[in-house]
Amino acid sequence: MTADAVRVILVLSVGSRVYFHGGAGGITWQVRQALRVADRLSPGSGVDVLLNGDRADGQYLEQGFCVRTRVEQGALEQWAADWGTLSRDGLSFMVDASPATRVERHFAVGLRTHSGVTAVLRDVDALLAEESRPVLILFQVDRVSDDEEIVLAVRGAGDRPAFWQLFGRGDDMNTSFWRQKRMDRGGVLPHLAVSFFQDWSYRRVARRFSRWRKATLS
Repeated sequence: MTADAVRVILVLSVGSRVYFHGGAGGITWQVRQALRVADRLSPGSGVDVLLNGDRADGQYLEQGFCVRTRVEQGALEQWAADWGTLSRDGLSFMVDASPATRVERHFAVGLRTHSGVTAVLRDVDALLAEESRPVLILFQVDRVSDDEEIVLAVRGAGDRPAFWQLFGRGDDMNTSFWRQKRMDRGGVLPHLAVSFFQDWSYRRVARRFSRWRKATLS
């Protein structure tokens, strides 16, 4: 495979502080995994990271609020300092509190309401519209995600060369919904798979995408 033969898009929720822990399943870990997938599929390529949540200024948007970022191989540390780290940790009321990181300046982290995924799905669709290469979309589902809206978006993108791998924390996902007719294993939409774990395997995802690509795009 030549470099940049595949584009990888990662969609992450930043609504809860629990996503910012430093271990497996945290935001920085998710981006590291996505970079590993991208490097396996297209050596040296980076990842588009779309962050979804509520605005830091308190303006509620029913469709959600999305910020596009980009991280390249070897540049994860700087991205994590800007977008994967919380500096205030509940102490912003103190005069000598640490300056807010970029993610805190854009998003109301820890104050999640019920903003949706419409905006981030719209941004994914815009990226797909400009892309001729195969695309792997890694999409985090959380407890306020509209599952039906996501499925309709995946179906709507069916004529484009894109494979959607959904994942999330087990207690944040409606497993009975995603297991209908084996939907989590491509039984409803062949370009959709679901993992009920936040610490998903990048090797397994890369293999699944490659099998789909070979069967569909060859």
